[in-house]
Amino acid sequence: MNILALSILSIGLYSLGTLYQLLIYLRKIQAKQFISLLFGTSAVALQLIITLDYIIVEDQILLGFFNTASLILCFIVICLLIFSAKKPLQTIFLAIYPISAICIFGAFFFHDTQQTFSPSGSGIFIHIILSIIAYSVFSIAAIQAILVYLQNNNLKKRNNTILMRNLPPLLTMETLLFEMIWSGTILLALAITFGFIFVDDLFAQHLAHKSILSLLALAIFSTLLIGRRFYGWRGLTASKWTLWGSSVLMIAFLGSKLAFEWLVN
Repeated sequence: MNILALSILSIGLYSLGTLYQLLIYLRKIQAKQFISLLFGTSAVALQLIITLDYIIVEDQILLGFFNTASLILCFIVICLLIFSAKKPLQTIFLAIYPISAICIFGAFFFHDTQQTFSPSGSGIFIHIILSIIAYSVFSIAAIQAILVYLQNNNLKKRNNTILMRNLPPLLTMETLLFEMIWSGTILLALAITFGFIFVDDLFAQHLAHKSILSLLALAIFSTLLIGRRFYGWRGLTASKWTLWGSSVLMIAFLGSKLAFEWLVN
């Protein structure tokens, strides 16, 4: 398997997908879902092949920083492609496609073979997959929260920017945001539950920071959902809480891994 050729092809497809979405955003061309789907599915399929080739080596799992980041981006793109079939999320591709391409580049040139482990059972696999999907959903929610924040500010200032002309109504944007938060919160709660059941010591020295930060993120998102239900939180408040929770989760998943691999070692 020629990983270099597949990496170049995947990055090229992501670049074309980004250009296509940009032209739609600038209203230079009409959107055709088949073309968007073709670019996205082709690019992410190749990225997934590349990433799994890096991660799965015989009976070992290699979860270095860029390997993990690339795997998470695969799930993010897949989730976006599925959601965008019925939800107006095309603008988010403009941010996600370039980041995915960067992760492929990073995984190829900074391929870490030191962070390995051998899973002891299917329960741990379920915990890992649920964690990655939850993080993927919250990553999309974070971008959606930024768009809601910008949309709120532009509406208050009555700025008819190109961003405003490309986004759905604010009520639709907020509804989508809370659908993502509900889904992500349930997935994160399940991931933590499976972690407590199947991981020997979830608060061991090398896992304690991830466990504590994941629980903190779960508390933040749960508080936001309670605030939405009983106090009608929305708009800027919802955006800020989403970004706080997503930031905590990012530190738990990737920030700590980056620190341990590149700074400590």
